[in-house]
Amino acid sequence: MFVRRLSVIIPSYNTAEMTLRCARAVLAAMPDTEVIVVDDGSTDGTAALMPREVRVVRIESNSGFAAAANRGVAAANGRIILLLNSDAMVESDALQKIVSAFDNDARLGVAGAQLIEEDGSPQWSGGSTPTLAWMIAVVSGAGSRGKPRVKTKVDWVSGAAMAFRREAWSPFSERFLFYCQDIEFCLNARKKGWDVRVIEDARVVHAMGKTIAADSPLRHDPAKLWPDLLTWGSAHYGKTWAAFARVTLMLAAALRIAWTKLRGRDASAFVRALKAIRKSAAVRA
Repeated sequence: MFVRRLSVIIPSYNTAEMTLRCARAVLAAMPDTEVIVVDDGSTDGTAALMPREVRVVRIESNSGFAAAANRGVAAANGRIILLLNSDAMVESDALQKIVSAFDNDARLGVAGAQLIEEDGSPQWSGGSTPTLAWMIAVVSGAGSRGKPRVKTKVDWVSGAAMAFRREAWSPFSERFLFYCQDIEFCLNARKKGWDVRVIEDARVVHAMGKTIAADSPLRHDPAKLWPDLLTWGSAHYGKTWAAFARVTLMLAAALRIAWTKLRGRDASAFVRALKAIRKSAAVRA
């Protein structure tokens, strides 16, 4: 059976136009690439809009990012697989640079593209294993004030543009509703002995957050991100850690809400997120 060098999987839920642009950019950059769009229960005609070069895998009802990604990988033929958000646009040479990185490094198991804004400024494309201090910075807003540092050797890379060898594959965990699947996936790959890094010259323009919070000015939906962080921490640090973290993150969230209101801005997204932390299943006995 003919095996392709690269398969690109694009999970999509009611992002038809963005998905079409994303798929066209992939085909323009590397025409022989297998492109699979996983239509995760969309109601906006996503499947009908795709060109014939794109294979569509349909899921009848919305099942979430992890399940859609797993379905896409199961259908893919490539020896290297790139998971790509529908709100991402690969630059013309990005795919070749990703494939070359794997060809030139037998230990490389997972590689992330360098995510950028439309103006070329960098986004966070990977990082270190999350700690409670890091989570507090995320929830309080302190972590959003720094300029992203471009690092190559990392513990995890963003699932917005994440490539991996088929041998490094393990199914994405469906216990996370929206976030942290990439962190968990990379952790599992590193446990198998694979290296994880960002390919800094493989650039992908990412309209960050458009796939999960199209009606919000925030880059991430905190009501989805914060509970998933607790779920991830509970799985790896234990229930006692999670119970302490829950209280700490609630305090950080309350400070975020107060500071946001003090500046005369809408804090409703953070109020919803605080309620989500309180209800988080990660710390229930």
